[in-house]
Amino acid sequence: MLALSAPNFVLVQGVFYGLGYGLLALGLVLVYRTNRVLNFAQGQIGVIAAVFLVKLTADFRFNYWFALVLSVGLAAAVGAGSELVLRRLFTRPRVLVMVATIGLSYVLLALTALPFIRPSNLYKPVPVPFDLSFSLGPFIITPTEVLTLIVAPIVTAALVLAVRFTSWGLAMRAMSENADSARLSGVWIRRTSTLTWTVAGALSAFTAILNAPNQTSALTQALSPDLLLYALTAALIGAMVNLSVAFIAGVGMGVFLEVLAWNVPSPAKQQLVVFIVVMVVLLVRVGALRKGARTEERSTWQHGAATTMRTVDQLRRRVSTSGVWLIVVLSVLLPFVLSVGNNVLFSQICIYAVVALSLTMLTGWGGQVSLGQFALVAVGALVAVHLGTSLPLPVVMLYGGAVTALVAIIVGLPALRMPGLFLAVTTLAFAIFMQNAVLATPCITVPGIDKTLCTGLPNPAYTFINRPSLFGISLSSQRSFAWFSLGVLLLSVYMVRIWRDKGVARRLVAVRDNELGAAAMGIPVLRTKLLAFGLSGFMAGYAGVCFAFATQQLNNTDLTFDPTTSFVIISMVVIGGLGSISGAILGALYLEGLPAIFGSNQTIQFITSGLGLIAFILYLPGGLAELLRRFGDLVTMGIRAALERLAPRRADPPVTSSLATDGAEQ
Repeated sequence: MLALSAPNFVLVQGVFYGLGYGLLALGLVLVYRTNRVLNFAQGQIGVIAAVFLVKLTADFRFNYWFALVLSVGLAAAVGAGSELVLRRLFTRPRVLVMVATIGLSYVLLALTALPFIRPSNLYKPVPVPFDLSFSLGPFIITPTEVLTLIVAPIVTAALVLAVRFTSWGLAMRAMSENADSARLSGVWIRRTSTLTWTVAGALSAFTAILNAPNQTSALTQALSPDLLLYALTAALIGAMVNLSVAFIAGVGMGVFLEVLAWNVPSPAKQQLVVFIVVMVVLLVRVGALRKGARTEERSTWQHGAATTMRTVDQLRRRVSTSGVWLIVVLSVLLPFVLSVGNNVLFSQICIYAVVALSLTMLTGWGGQVSLGQFALVAVGALVAVHLGTSLPLPVVMLYGGAVTALVAIIVGLPALRMPGLFLAVTTLAFAIFMQNAVLATPCITVPGIDKTLCTGLPNPAYTFINRPSLFGISLSSQRSFAWFSLGVLLLSVYMVRIWRDKGVARRLVAVRDNELGAAAMGIPVLRTKLLAFGLSGFMAGYAGVCFAFATQQLNNTDLTFDPTTSFVIISMVVIGGLGSISGAILGALYLEGLPAIFGSNQTIQFITSGLGLIAFILYLPGGLAELLRRFGDLVTMGIRAALERLAPRRADPPVTSSLATDGAEQ
């Protein structure tokens, strides 16, 4: 047990930070309650307003209150515009909408660099309308904190009253209970949705403006995953429907984190406690999250990719098989002509494709959204670091996969009894925990048993590992490791195809689409979900072993194991085609290969950025795999037409004299 205590100024500081978490949680609850979407762009909408406020007050010398109205109005307009853009996905799986909000957050981040929004002085502090401060013992309550303490409760009270007593609030509550019944009752569903996003945008503006003075207008960088995690935890405590509880939980989260930091000096132990708290919150609140008419998301949307059976004739199957073998042969020959640097890139693309395959099973087939898949890769990498060359490479890969599969099952436990989107919260918490605690701490003493475990990087700043050999063949050269990575990818594809064809995919899809129906058909729901976590974790684990040996140099200071890297992995899966085996490979090649092959020019940055991701989701929901399928169909049609032209035409039978006589007699 932790005995926590703190002086008054620490509690006040926690309340100040908690008000920001609470306001962000309100926006998350508001959008989820209406659309059943986890909006990962909620915080970034307000950043535009905060930066624009600095532009108006510093560059144009506008009055603060007039500039505030314009900034909040801009955020509200951005919120409404975001909903109108995402409206095309109204009938698409909500996992695609959630990924689209991730892409939207990067688009909004780019908007802050526009000349009419970005201030001339990037480090100009966000203004405060008054100079009021007071002391609490040795602690000074700054004007920024006074403003937050006044405005945040007022904004929250106004929102709660609006939801409770206005016609918009009534329509939103009706829509959240049952969209079809609300539509039959005369509620304008889409207009209500747009208005909700507008209010959420304005709310995000207050969130960013009240928190921005702490960081100056250089807040043009993306909001940290930590802030998003704390707000999501508060929203989950409110069961994603109760605004008042979510706001109070946000304040409590801020106080808890400050008290924890005061009593526990070790950042690793702090992150461990936060991760445990998130897991406990999900397990405790799972009952509330499953209540209500619309909490069964399958009544209004699908968890994962749509699965349809296509009739393929023999010629089309031959074209596909020939294309696969042609690509395999070219891939085997490619390392001969690639430079050393390009062979490194070739290895990385193969490994990223394996990671994307693991997420294809979990998200595309199982409907469970993971935002910490690369944290599982980090687990496998740590196994490679600690075992090194002491064991044969296949044994290290199997061991890394088994350990990671166990970790994936533990992290996925809360998702066994709740909708798949909420796995995103636990996996995000796990990703932050891995980067800030496990990787950054070589050894940690487990509280209660006083046992030291050395599980992190031996040197978080720089850890070098030697490559092993495989059956006596050295993998020290980049070319040999490129062939090894290709072999791992091909073996992974073969393994996933077996799981797909032998019924594993059908079981996962059945549980994803209808748990009750799957259980009625004799499918063990719990065991099937655990199977999805385990198989996905196993693949991510041995991919992590390969990743460690491919890079050889690991550290915790760059973006290699940053939580946002997992966003890139899920983008690969969506761009390639959710649920498609070939799509996972195409997505890895698209996001990792294009910038390296053609350079990071403006065109490549555009098509691989968040805007490119949104364009794929909106206009090509089937991803690159759909384009590949269409290309295969065109090739088949061309071959069939050519065969028909080459085939000898049958001549008409000659008319015999007997036939002519018979015809004449008739």
